[in-house]
Amino acid sequence: MKKVAFIIFTTVILFCSCSKKADSDYKEFPKTNWGMSITETLNAYEISKKDTINYRENYSFTIEGYELFGEKTSMILFNFIYFEKENPKLCAVRVNYPESADMNNVLKEMKKEYGETVSNISNYYLFGAFENKLPVYKYTESDHLKLWANKKSVIESIPENQHVDYRNLWKNYQTSLRDDNWDTFSQNANMVTVVWSDNGEFPARENYALDFYAYNLVVFNEINRQLTNQ
Repeated sequence: MKKVAFIIFTTVILFCSCSKKADSDYKEFPKTNWGMSITETLNAYEISKKDTINYRENYSFTIEGYELFGEKTSMILFNFIYFEKENPKLCAVRVNYPESADMNNVLKEMKKEYGETVSNISNYYLFGAFENKLPVYKYTESDHLKLWANKKSVIESIPENQHVDYRNLWKNYQTSLRDDNWDTFSQNANMVTVVWSDNGEFPARENYALDFYAYNLVVFNEINRQLTNQ
């Protein structure tokens, strides 16, 4: 009996361990989980509204001088998305480092946290130059640009029998998304992406910066909530 109990206990431990590894595929920003409220995010960093700068109710806040991945940052900007009748949810974080920062040290620490990089990602942002065109920014790995992403694309994360439901609802949250470009978006977009840069290869051209983007994951969870409650 004891032997059987031990086997069951070991199996449970292994199952939990595998589950945690699967969950970790969604690269989380340190101390947070995607979809956190503003209050939860502030509490995670043990700060209050008065400790932030550029605080925008329901949208974003910034902290300065925080050490992250072994180097002191110049600023960290937390961005939230507001769904109707829901609290704002953490969906993206932008980190800037001063010129004195050792970005190779940052990269080393990030690889410890997030594993190996990927060669390409496509980030579909909410705003672009053309209203009728999906606003996408494509990144390719280089000596100055390192990338991470979860393994599955958006379409691979959606149950096959709900593709149409997700497509129809997703159009409410993604600029210029239509039936005729849904395949392009859903096959190329990841739920979560992370970008490291040490020479300004960002749309905003910061020299030393990190970009954590989980908007698609937060939208996916919101649509799942809506479909579950129908």
